[in-house]
Amino acid sequence: MSYLIGLDVGSVNVKLALVADEGSVMWLGMEKVTSSPGAALSALLKRLSRRVDLSRIAAAGISGASKGLVPRELNWSEYTSPLAIAYGLLQRHPDVSTIIQVGGQTALVIELEDGLNRPWRVAANPLCAAGTGRFLEQQAYRLGISMEEFARLALACEGTPPRIAARCSVFAKTDLIHLQQKGAPVEAMLYALCESVARMVVSLKKGAFREPIYFVGGVAANAAIVKALNELISQRNGYQVNIKVPQDHLFIEAIGAALLSRGKSSRVMLLEPATAEQRYFKLPPLPPVASRELADDPIITVPCAGYLGVDVGSTSTKAVILDETGKRVLAKHYLMTAGRPVEAVKEVFRNLLKKGADKVTVLGAGVTGSGRYLIGSLIGADLIKNEITAQARAAAEIDPEADIIEIGGQDSKLVLKRHGTVVDYHMNKACAAGTGSFIDELAEMLGVSVKDGEFARLAFAAPHTIDLGTRCAAFMGQAVASVQQDNVPLEVITASLANSIARNYLSKVVGTKKLGKKVILTGAVFYNQAVVAAFREQLKDKQLIVAEHKEVSGAIGAAILAKEQMTMGKSRFKGFREVIDSQYNFSTFVCKGCDNNCTITRMQLPGEKPTFYGSRCDRYDSTISRERIQTYFDEREKLLLKEYREGEGRGPTVGIPRALYVHDYLPLLLGFLNALGVRVVLSPKTNKEIIERSV
Repeated sequence: MSYLIGLDVGSVNVKLALVADEGSVMWLGMEKVTSSPGAALSALLKRLSRRVDLSRIAAAGISGASKGLVPRELNWSEYTSPLAIAYGLLQRHPDVSTIIQVGGQTALVIELEDGLNRPWRVAANPLCAAGTGRFLEQQAYRLGISMEEFARLALACEGTPPRIAARCSVFAKTDLIHLQQKGAPVEAMLYALCESVARMVVSLKKGAFREPIYFVGGVAANAAIVKALNELISQRNGYQVNIKVPQDHLFIEAIGAALLSRGKSSRVMLLEPATAEQRYFKLPPLPPVASRELADDPIITVPCAGYLGVDVGSTSTKAVILDETGKRVLAKHYLMTAGRPVEAVKEVFRNLLKKGADKVTVLGAGVTGSGRYLIGSLIGADLIKNEITAQARAAAEIDPEADIIEIGGQDSKLVLKRHGTVVDYHMNKACAAGTGSFIDELAEMLGVSVKDGEFARLAFAAPHTIDLGTRCAAFMGQAVASVQQDNVPLEVITASLANSIARNYLSKVVGTKKLGKKVILTGAVFYNQAVVAAFREQLKDKQLIVAEHKEVSGAIGAAILAKEQMTMGKSRFKGFREVIDSQYNFSTFVCKGCDNNCTITRMQLPGEKPTFYGSRCDRYDSTISRERIQTYFDEREKLLLKEYREGEGRGPTVGIPRALYVHDYLPLLLGFLNALGVRVVLSPKTNKEIIERSV
């Protein structure tokens, strides 16, 4: 008897299916990827050789993330994961219409119609751990729960579970910390994680899911995920669905690869895994940077006047007091927001009072950051500005011509300037890769402290670096674990992580945008000298300037902008002690605007309008009324529509869309059609409904 084998070389496990030529499964084996997929593949083939003579294997198929591991001269057939999964499942369940696959680092939704005989559709998750097995493993580890206990505890959840971010494992960690601080039951948090994964998977596909629906991959073993998917897809479809989990759900892709190879010819032999030296190409070490001692924290000793700036971010809250000229920092403080922005601001103010803030007459107060409207209302801010504007203004004091690279705890920003004017900007708010949380997470995994400079000291001692990639923070955790098991020195790992931050930022945030000759580096991440060195290595042709008060630069910008606005009149600032003693009422609700399902906090101060906090976008910022400033775009719109006479004209009706060149030539077209006596109708302004209908 001859055999076929199929291999699914995944990022977490390598699976093998030994199949008889007529199609029956003879043996299924699996090896966990520890040091490398190649080592797991080698171990699995050794186990196979003890069960069957390898010379009796007629053909072999391989799929998965690392399917290129086998030498080409062995003539193994390579297949994409969607094809192998669909083919393997169709051989056993020909009635399948929809396949959901969730593995260690992948999530797929495959739609079939008449098997593979008609065009079929595949939707896959991006290079992000959200909605995958790796996401669940990381969160379970943080909660101290084994994967064996996970489903049992999650299914024991009673009532409505809380909401956890569906887009990023690092953001989910923040949500978990906040829930733990509120005393949420572990069962509720675990089921919330299951719903988070299910939401991410369901979001891959638009419209209803056609039955029968089959769920395959390692995560299909988790009954709580199956329940969450059933609930969400039933809501989407408008009727109850029943997701089926096949018996060999973990090996469907390997079985499909084996069956697809039938009729081909391959050689199968034992393979020696590559050594660590062969796997990791040595790259240059980090360049040295001039060591800078941290400046003493300033303290106010005599009565004076000044301006207050507050920056309320998702991970940290900062405040600064500038002197009357707006040039010198009198006092500053920085601490973690911990999901409680109001309490964080109160604590920052308490610390400022310890540094002499009660001696300052505040002439103006500005607020920026994701919690700016909430805190602006709380403290009585004279000015509320977005982070881009605040960072640009602070940087202009250092060098008005320089572009700005700012890396925060959970987001990163790029501001491009030409002749002192902001011409472009970009923010990365949906992914933690390349942010402060990214390096904190991985440093914690290595047992290395970032705050006391240990990370940088180790990184500069590295004789070389290696390429750890520029992927999602959760996937990078696996890459770090692999190199640790290969005995790569800690110094090399830390230096390589610093390089990854720089490369990640430059590829995901800067992209194809062109940086100027001078760039200011700001944000608390740049206290880490290894990260500064990595950026210097990647941007050798640029003059990089590290901001002195980098951790509070947004607050500095807000204070300067407040100074420029307060030319006359008294500041609305309520006072440090008044803010600390203030009372307020909180309530929360879940925003359904996207898959993040952010929990929005509503704050009500006595006698004032409510303000909101907690969205990862600016959806609720518009609830704050503010004067509409006329711009050149408004003037352009007036000129374009000057000849538009709505409802006039007796001739036939002619419709003109507000789009493309037709919109640009409106004055010409309107003048021409009006002269003909035609009734002109313009399409409505672009709104959410029009956008959705156009996709």
